[in-house]
Amino acid sequence: MIVLQAGFRFINPSEGAGTNWVWFLVILGGVVVLVLIGALINRSRRGRTPEEMQRYSRHIFRRTAKSMGLTAVQADTLERLVEATKIRQPFLVFSSPSLLDDVLRRGLYSIEANREAPDEEREARKSVVFGIKQAIERNARRGTVLRSTHLVKPGQVLSVGTEAGKLQSRVVSNMKDFLTILAPATDSDRWPRGTPVDIYFWREGDAGYTFRSKVLGYDTVKGLSCVLVQHSKTLRKEQRRRARRKELMRACFYYPVRIADAGTQRRAVIEHNLRSLGTVVDLSTGGCAIQTLAPFEPGRLVMVEFDIERRTPIRAFGKVRGIRRVGARGGVMHVMYTRVTRQYLNRIFEFVYDFSKPRTVAEASVQARPEGARAAAGQRVRPVRPRPYSMR
Repeated sequence: MIVLQAGFRFINPSEGAGTNWVWFLVILGGVVVLVLIGALINRSRRGRTPEEMQRYSRHIFRRTAKSMGLTAVQADTLERLVEATKIRQPFLVFSSPSLLDDVLRRGLYSIEANREAPDEEREARKSVVFGIKQAIERNARRGTVLRSTHLVKPGQVLSVGTEAGKLQSRVVSNMKDFLTILAPATDSDRWPRGTPVDIYFWREGDAGYTFRSKVLGYDTVKGLSCVLVQHSKTLRKEQRRRARRKELMRACFYYPVRIADAGTQRRAVIEHNLRSLGTVVDLSTGGCAIQTLAPFEPGRLVMVEFDIERRTPIRAFGKVRGIRRVGARGGVMHVMYTRVTRQYLNRIFEFVYDFSKPRTVAEASVQARPEGARAAAGQRVRPVRPRPYSMR
């Protein structure tokens, strides 16, 4: 008789416990590492959260300001303005133009309200504030290139050229299949279908662009006789201005300037008896465009007198950089500044960037806290009267 036997081996609970715990800790550590890696990848993709943006780091703020082209003095001034205005998300001043304008405008009002400081010192501080705006705006425009005429906005002024000559026009509407521009004034000037045209326009805050197109036909749009021209995806970038321009259309006087030798020194002599009359078409912090019947030749030194908002005339010395002929007589003379006092240059900055001083306390409250900037800063909407503070 065969006896069936079964053998049993009882494992001691203490055996292998150390090995199991080691494997458990290894697996747990691997999971934690994977979670951290995933969080870092997700953070790099989505950028800083609003909570992280609120965490202010002076070192990072200064480093960001330097990358935007600000000098050490400008970075220090901007940091003090951000602290004084109590912006909840300080780093937004580098990406939100409305918030930056809000902060800088409040700083300018405070400088103006501080009557204890000498005029020269106040003008120097205002110059630093304007330099901040110009540097950040210039950095933000880097790399912005128009790739297609589908992005041209209605109202854009154009110069349309054919074999017969050039005429000024503007964009009436931008359709999917064609660009609609204002037609010549008379029917006799109409171009046949298929006529090649060279179109030039200046994009505000960017550069000049040209492209070749052709006439597709005529139509009436918004009650206006319009030319339909073909879209283009091959735009050529012609130039890029370093400073923003703003239309002025104010009468001006301009004088030729000659350099005279006075012993061992040379001095500029303004020839007042050769004064000419013109119109400042547009204005920038680097120069101006003057429409006149008697433009000077390129390279000539000039002194220009004009006023903004009917205040004390501004005087600026400059050099004629070029002339754009308009019609049979006259043209537009482009002048680059060579010497402007800090006070006059600050007034030009105020006009070009629309930082003019408010006339009343109510205007100051409205202009100092625009709705868009308050929303971007995450703050409640309420009027705030600007108060003087030190920016040293």
